[in-house]
Amino acid sequence: MDLADPNAYNGELTDIVNNSSDFSFWISAASILCIHNRFSELYNSDKTREYLNYIQEKFSVIPMRHSIFTQALEKYNSDFEIQVQIASAEAFNMGCIITHNIDRFNNTSIPAVTPLLFLEKIKSGYFDTVTEVPFLDLKAQHHQTYSEIDQRITDIISNTGFILGKHVDEFEERFAKLQEAKYCIGVSSGTDALHIALLTLGIGPKDAVIVPVNTFIATAEAVSLCGAVPVFVDCDDHFNIDVKKLREFFRQRAEGMGHGAGLRRQETEDRIQENNPTVKAIIPVHLYGQSANMDEIMALAEEYNLRVIEDCCQAHLARWKDKRVGNFGAFGAFSFYPGKNLGAYGEAGALITNDEQLFLKAGMIRQHGEIERYTHKVIGHNYRMEAIQGAVLSTKLKYLTEWTRKRKKNAQLYTEILSKVQGIQTPRELDGTDCVYHLYVIRTDDRQGLQQYLQENGIATGLHYPIPLHLQAAYKDLGYTHGDFPEAEKAAGNILSLPMYPELTQNQIRYVCEKIKEFIGKR
Repeated sequence: MDLADPNAYNGELTDIVNNSSDFSFWISAASILCIHNRFSELYNSDKTREYLNYIQEKFSVIPMRHSIFTQALEKYNSDFEIQVQIASAEAFNMGCIITHNIDRFNNTSIPAVTPLLFLEKIKSGYFDTVTEVPFLDLKAQHHQTYSEIDQRITDIISNTGFILGKHVDEFEERFAKLQEAKYCIGVSSGTDALHIALLTLGIGPKDAVIVPVNTFIATAEAVSLCGAVPVFVDCDDHFNIDVKKLREFFRQRAEGMGHGAGLRRQETEDRIQENNPTVKAIIPVHLYGQSANMDEIMALAEEYNLRVIEDCCQAHLARWKDKRVGNFGAFGAFSFYPGKNLGAYGEAGALITNDEQLFLKAGMIRQHGEIERYTHKVIGHNYRMEAIQGAVLSTKLKYLTEWTRKRKKNAQLYTEILSKVQGIQTPRELDGTDCVYHLYVIRTDDRQGLQQYLQENGIATGLHYPIPLHLQAAYKDLGYTHGDFPEAEKAAGNILSLPMYPELTQNQIRYVCEKIKEFIGKR
């Protein structure tokens, strides 16, 4: 946006900037000095300062990076500043450049429009037209977070403090507080968080750990990496571990009857029993952002003397009744993979706990078992969080509550529309859960046909997860086969994840639902 013209500071366009949640407004860093000089000629210092503060508050700043400078230099002409603005807009894939001088922006792939034309397009509904909906749009968060994250990363690079350090410390303190836990340990990934938790609790060879069969493989991998055996249990209609089948598992095991239907085939049970593993722990997964039934799970854990590690990798800020997930068991493990509700700029994870001794031991395992530099008390590994990820996550934490609210609002609109569509089953929330909708997963009998139709209409979707763990080649040695876990197998055949992220607009959601209804109507 060309803000060097004082007229841009007044009127309807400023109202759009101030009040619109549908657009992200950016300004090139190279333009700020020009704006300062222009306003200094026209107004006193107080007025100029007020305007510069306004810009800082309302606009994200595109920094003058080397790549932008180089691109502008390659196209150098008599107006270098214009080339910098064009290069900045292209580098961040801006939708348009708003300027009073569109004739100076004729050498760009991004259209230049006058403020008046921009307003006319808004009023005409031009920007409301939807033809494509990505499954995930990570760039959409840049407007709120980019400038601050850029400053933090620059600080890290200039001070060469790349591992752990003050930014990770800050993140750990903030995340523990937000998750209502006493302690937090920043680590290298969600998978590593689960592995550290199991190691801290002493899980090893000849141990068995109960894992829901309907989850990402990392949950079971962490068990296998300890040398222990994952024992799978089927899911319920909410996609989480079925507590009724879990209770049946313990009853039949106590009676020497094996695992029973939907838990493990008898021949597989006999094979596992040869190694005589002891069930030591359970990892409930709060899948898609909805908490598992923690009342029932904790009661069973107490009855059978099991440690509980909560897989919260898709459930940041979710609750079971009046408590945040991750606070029921010994540990809560979180992933900050870029597409998660709270995403890093790469791989990162965390553990939360309310037990000081577990916190201290897990902290040692995170860093090669150290109690102090070059003094190692236990066998650990390198699970440390990078400083850049701590900086990114600390910045984004300020927005997580708002983003969670928007996810819930988006899910509510999806459900409001799709619950009336025959042949579509919308997500079902268990009483007591406060779901944060990492994913919005529907069920339909013609999943393949619907997915193809949506793709043809510019709508990206996902499958989470198309192959249950017991049918994965990685676990074929456990002896499972088709039919062992019927609910998970049924879900794998008919679930479809729709686009879901905080910045998803109502028009995009309505477009997705419209195309779903079109497909159903043509069947």
